[in-house]
Amino acid sequence: MKTIKINLLIVLFFTIVLACNSKENKTNAPQNKIENKNEKSEKSSTINSPCELVSIDEVKSMFATAEHPIEMKDVVYTYPTCIFKWEDGKVTMSSSIGGQVIKANMPSEVLIVMVKNANEDMFNRSTTVYKQPQDISNLGSKAVWDSRMSQLTFLSNKYLFHVHVKVSNNDIENKEKAIEVSKLIIGKI
Repeated sequence: MKTIKINLLIVLFFTIVLACNSKENKTNAPQNKIENKNEKSEKSSTINSPCELVSIDEVKSMFATAEHPIEMKDVVYTYPTCIFKWEDGKVTMSSSIGGQVIKANMPSEVLIVMVKNANEDMFNRSTTVYKQPQDISNLGSKAVWDSRMSQLTFLSNKYLFHVHVKVSNNDIENKEKAIEVSKLIIGKI
């Protein structure tokens, strides 16, 4: 079951990476860096990881997980990523194998991927993988939620964030929590 979780996580990140990276973006990178370097504020340029924006204590408070230990990972796959996981039994998965339904508890998780010097074109490319995008108003310059991926992507202050929240089997609750995490991030960038 753990390998299934890891494989699903890897697929999610590769989808994000493929959507955010394209030849057009790579060929224009030196020009974009020169333009954006002059426009960046001092505060924004010092943020190197989404883990600098969201703490374990804030996650405990937002998700009422005081009694469950939270594992935090600050990693860089293609982009800086902050991962919070905890076992609280609220997320379950069921699958049918040989006509028998098997249910499993999955860890609750919040994954935050940060892309610096992002623009609207990068946002549009990265959200093309969303099958049923739902626009979210009043959240950064642009924001979209996708229920299938349980992920909110938003653009704000030349940052693109993918906020994956799976803390319940209820899509509405995951979406509300993703918006709450996103507002916290926007307040700090």
